[in-house]
Amino acid sequence: MGKVSKELVGASAIKIILSVLVHGDNYGYEILQKVKELSGGKIKWNEGSIYPVLKKMEGNGMIKSYWKVQDNERPRKYYTLLDQGKAELQMEKEEWNMVHSMLTKLWNLQS
Repeated sequence: MGKVSKELVGASAIKIILSVLVHGDNYGYEILQKVKELSGGKIKWNEGSIYPVLKKMEGNGMIKSYWKVQDNERPRKYYTLLDQGKAELQMEKEEWNMVHSMLTKLWNLQS
């Protein structure tokens, strides 16, 4: 399997970001690297594509950003998951699991 389609990545971007942030605060580039690592390189976002999604999520009350400086490095904008984001993640998990279950049943009919 090659790269994941842009459509699927776009449809799952919020789910993926929420799932990364549930494990702790992260900054944009770190989120990109985590997704690349976990997908075995099959999902590669560029920095320009993740920030509009993060801004939308912040506007919808799912996450909150803050600036942080560590070990004399340049300031980085970190994102933290809010209660609204946790609730959204739970709903997204339920929907995703339902779709996955349905597709698995349909694909098993072909066997």
